[in-house]
Amino acid sequence: MKKITAFMVFIAVMQTALAQNKNIDSLKNALTNTSKPAERFSLLVKILETEDGYRGNSVDSAMTVSLLKIAQEQKSDAMLATSYNWIGYYFMTIRGDNTTALDYFFKALPLAEKAADKRRISSLYFDIASVYNQLNNIEEFFNYSVKGGSNLPDTSSPMYDYMLVQYQRNMGNYFYRKNQFDSASFYAQAMAQTSRRLKAINFNCQSLILNANINSKMGEKELAEIYYKKAIVLADSMTGELRKAAFYQPYINFLIKNNRMLEANFQTQLLWNIAKRNNNQNLKLLAAGLKRQLCDSLHQGDSAYYFSRLEAVIKDSIFNQNNLNAIQALAFKEQLRIIEDTAKRSAEEEQREQNIQFALIALGIVSFVILFLILSRSFITNTKMIEFLGIMALLIVFEFLNLLLHPFLERITHHTPVLMLLALVCIAALLIPLHHRVEKWTTKMLVEKNKKIRLAIAKKTIETLEGNSTGS
Repeated sequence: MKKITAFMVFIAVMQTALAQNKNIDSLKNALTNTSKPAERFSLLVKILETEDGYRGNSVDSAMTVSLLKIAQEQKSDAMLATSYNWIGYYFMTIRGDNTTALDYFFKALPLAEKAADKRRISSLYFDIASVYNQLNNIEEFFNYSVKGGSNLPDTSSPMYDYMLVQYQRNMGNYFYRKNQFDSASFYAQAMAQTSRRLKAINFNCQSLILNANINSKMGEKELAEIYYKKAIVLADSMTGELRKAAFYQPYINFLIKNNRMLEANFQTQLLWNIAKRNNNQNLKLLAAGLKRQLCDSLHQGDSAYYFSRLEAVIKDSIFNQNNLNAIQALAFKEQLRIIEDTAKRSAEEEQREQNIQFALIALGIVSFVILFLILSRSFITNTKMIEFLGIMALLIVFEFLNLLLHPFLERITHHTPVLMLLALVCIAALLIPLHHRVEKWTTKMLVEKNKKIRLAIAKKTIETLEGNSTGS
């Protein structure tokens, strides 16, 4: 039965892999055939996402550099945020350099917020959470995962499931590590459903591993074994060996727990080889710890001592005080930035509300003067004055609309000056014809009023003259 299940999983994986190969080929062909910066940037991101999430390949550093070059040339906040995100992700997953990774993630966050790009904001929070997970800071891992979950893109976004599955993975892993298995199982099952919709090998594998880990800790050995076997098939189909490495630790622990030392030793050696080939510090620490544990269990004293010393050296390089201080400084700077940005936005919002009130007061005064001049029956008004007041009213209305719509325009244009200017020109183009119509109507009313006043004055003069002539 297990062999049939594994075979069915293998067939499904092969079908998915073939579809993804076709997709990646079409993306790369499109990249070759375009020279437009925006299109090249978008295609590079799609290739990276497909390689990483859907095919389980390692991040291509050359592509991240290309992204940064285009972003700098285009001077786009959204592009820079995406570039820094992928560069940080490269340092985290490929180099195992947690401090540099965090530096790029925190550098990208304000840019993503300025561009109002929730997809990118959530991605950055999930990646920051992953760094803290590597550092065994489980509470910060949880905090940043929650922030990522609160910034998911809209459900209508094509990237919604891609970000949702990362939130579900992080929450499932958090509750698993806290031994809250009901909550962990809830998120694990939700992740499995989202992964199936995505048809992404990497996330499917992570979903199986999470379910296997939970069942293993709950004592469901046979069910855990089924999940691990399925994960092995998926891990073997991945094109990047660093992506496969995520599978080894939980499976090796499972084998050791069940006294399957030969299998555990074989899997540990595979992990150690991957860590050495890629010079990834996080993986080296993991593999050295597992090698030490195995050697202890097999009573290989010399080897156990060697890997114990090696583990201590690697742990010191990752968790030494300088690195921890740098990470704490980065996190503290981010907290200060959030506080300052919140205060700045609050002050700007307050100032904007005051300006809107001033504009409304000015508009009310000008409108009152115009109506008074039109409706007054006591004196003749110059049309030039009405034209002047009309232009003033037009400017005040335009400024009022600018103040009112400015935050909305910033969101939809992503702070792009050219698009902001175009939007304001469109508003002016709608206001000017309306102003001309109102001005024509008021001028007509004013002329009619002036005629009536003049006629009344003339009539009164004639009556006075007739009265004088009759009296004489």
